[in-house]
Amino acid sequence: MVKITPDPPEKSLEDSLSQVSGLLRCATATACESAENQTGVKRDLAFSVVHLIDMARAIVDWSLDQLDAR
Repeated sequence: MVKITPDPPEKSLEDSLSQVSGLLRCATATACESAENQTGVKRDLAFSVVHLIDMARAIVDWSLDQLDAR
């Protein structure tokens, strides 16, 4: 059977982690902007999302550093 759509290009772990880091950076910007337009508990919740994203990004960045150290 002939396949109509090609396979996606192979990605290295480093490429994937770099892409995730970029996505998390965009998510942080979105959550920060959302938080700025809120007050009270809604603002606190939005900034807690920023904090969670920052923690995830720190893990991704640490993982990238470990790959670079190899």
